[in-house]
Amino acid sequence: MWTRTELKTYAKEFLKKHYWKAFLVCLIFTLLTSSGNNNSSNNNSNDSYMGPGISINEHFNVEDNVVYDTGLTGIERFIGSMISFPINYIGASFFLLVVLLWIILSLFIGPLITVGKNRFFLKGFQGDVSMRYLFSTFNSNEFWGIFKCMFITSLKTLLWTLLFIIPGIIKSYEYRMVPYLLTKDPNLTSAEAIAISRELTNNHKLDIFVLDLSFIGWLLLGALLFGIGTFFVTPYYEASHARLYNVLSGNVD
Repeated sequence: MWTRTELKTYAKEFLKKHYWKAFLVCLIFTLLTSSGNNNSSNNNSNDSYMGPGISINEHFNVEDNVVYDTGLTGIERFIGSMISFPINYIGASFFLLVVLLWIILSLFIGPLITVGKNRFFLKGFQGDVSMRYLFSTFNSNEFWGIFKCMFITSLKTLLWTLLFIIPGIIKSYEYRMVPYLLTKDPNLTSAEAIAISRELTNNHKLDIFVLDLSFIGWLLLGALLFGIGTFFVTPYYEASHARLYNVLSGNVD
């Protein structure tokens, strides 16, 4: 049996030595996979700045060449900040095309760097703390196998959630170890990975849920600084869950 204290203590010891590398890995992972809306609070001011020539309270309107409010994601704001001239001059259709291409690309990037992020922590526990592991899955031997397995696993979780919310949540915990399993064997099929993950999480799903809840205080504290503080908490969360996989799979030192 494992305890939350054991997992968190191990994570803290690891982060004492390698915090900033873990921080950068988690930051890059978050920026590349974030798809949630980060809308600012509603106000009538145009001082909220997204980048040259566009505020965060604006949308596109092609006919009158005025930009109005849509609620852009953080990565879209990042794209906007990189543009060196007003966005309304390049046209709404072009910008939306760029956003669409980014969303499609992120669907491929997300599963791969999820496994890469987990590989960073698991390898780090063994003393090999290299940030290159974040993108180590982008090769011909691993890419499609990992992508197919992660896609099918995510699809099954979504279908369960659409059927009933609670079973969807339970299945998400049942499949929790799939990305970790793929760090070891990227050629696992979705059926094999799910079966092993189901076995590893059997009788542990409630405890894992409570482990997740134990980070709420830290996340709320991090959110006090406009959400930026959560970036500093993420390595603690990820290291603790990577240690959980090691314990459940018997790979403990």
